[in-house]
Amino acid sequence: MFDGFIRDHAHLTPRALAVITPASTLTYAAFNAEIDRFGAALAGLGIGRQTNVVSIAMDDPVLTYVLMAALARLRIPTSPFNDPDAEVRLIQDRPGAGTASPGPRLITLTRAWIAAVRAAPPSPLPILEIDPRAVGRVMLSSGTTRTPRRVAMTWTRMQAINLANICGRGAGMHGTWVPMTTVEAIQGFTLAISAWSQGAALAGGINAPELPAIMETRPPGLIGCTPTQLRSILTVLPADFQPQPGWRISVGGSRLPAGLAREARLRLTPDIRITYGATEATINTLGLASGLDDDPGQVGIALGGAILEFLDDQGHPVADGQSGEIRIRGDRVADGYLNDPEASADRFRGGWFYTRDIGRRLPDGRIVLEGRVDDRMILADVGKFMPAFLEDAALACPGILDVAAFAVPNRAGLDDCWLAVVTEPGFDRDDLAPHLSGYKGLPPNRFAWVDEVPRNAMGKIERTKLRDALLAVLDADGESRA
Repeated sequence: MFDGFIRDHAHLTPRALAVITPASTLTYAAFNAEIDRFGAALAGLGIGRQTNVVSIAMDDPVLTYVLMAALARLRIPTSPFNDPDAEVRLIQDRPGAGTASPGPRLITLTRAWIAAVRAAPPSPLPILEIDPRAVGRVMLSSGTTRTPRRVAMTWTRMQAINLANICGRGAGMHGTWVPMTTVEAIQGFTLAISAWSQGAALAGGINAPELPAIMETRPPGLIGCTPTQLRSILTVLPADFQPQPGWRISVGGSRLPAGLAREARLRLTPDIRITYGATEATINTLGLASGLDDDPGQVGIALGGAILEFLDDQGHPVADGQSGEIRIRGDRVADGYLNDPEASADRFRGGWFYTRDIGRRLPDGRIVLEGRVDDRMILADVGKFMPAFLEDAALACPGILDVAAFAVPNRAGLDDCWLAVVTEPGFDRDDLAPHLSGYKGLPPNRFAWVDEVPRNAMGKIERTKLRDALLAVLDADGESRA
């Protein structure tokens, strides 16, 4: 599917840039020729339509894009580099790359082989028919509290996701698209194919230090990032930074703090949007970051094609304004997990995907995300408590850069509330407790001062890591947890 977009633009706008990296650029004509070259070469290695799934582990982002599109042109599904159940894994030759390990069959692409393929004359591959129900890509779920699961993206589902991207968060953006997450994550993959579907330039392999120059020199388009990545961008902005007007930033993966959103609107672009999604259901909501000033945690309205309901603990829908577990249905929702009927039966029921997220719907239709069911604390003096309420309060304290609330069992077997805190240099730690005392309904808590809050590729807090690390420290020090 997306390889066809690239072929189309290679004929319509051959000299337009398709891929930009810190090291190189490719026009649509050159990109399409590379896809044909590598597609033929992969077929020569015995990789054909009989091959199940091929994972790609390349250091070079351009080569990753080329191989991903070449395999799509051969109608062979691909998956992230760490997919344990792929049939074949393509790797580059580098120290340790060829080490035998359980899992997919390894095919090492040597420098000589890659150079020979690139030097070969391009020959257009035949256009193969697509079965819309066939799998074109396999993604891995975020796995913050469990082992990541494999999620299939059929060609039909991919088209529905692409439509939501270009009609929603990317509407009108035809310049430069910059996914700050790689194609290993759902945001990075879907933004890449959406950029190519519109003939835009995809800036890949871009980290925070490279982004200011792109925003100053490239035609404005869409930047996709997590809240953590957005904070990193602000940290490295030059004093004389002057971005081109018209950029849009789409933030997803985890809750966007209101203070961070305000700073980004002032220093980067006023057009900052929030999305809520999951690997199993992709993009579900879209909203304006300015709304966070009124309702922390809001993630906009449900996009067309997505139906969201909120359920109580007995599985019954609740009224607007009441909190409940979110379930989603629509044409962007997967049918289940690959080869995992037990997990599929648990999370996919009656056409719904049960997200394990907690949220509520406001009277104006906007959705407020409160956190994960797994994150909900059961505290002795408070009862059920969502960490986001404490985190929002702490982030409003000047000098606090990042926080994560998490529960730690005490020696009586009850949960105590802890707050991992990252601060600016010179922050007076005695200022945080008085600041929090001004908020009603917060539980008693203790602080763990850390250099960094552990997060996954999409910015979700890995609370289990915080809990386990703190327990190890407390037990080693013999500190009381009574």
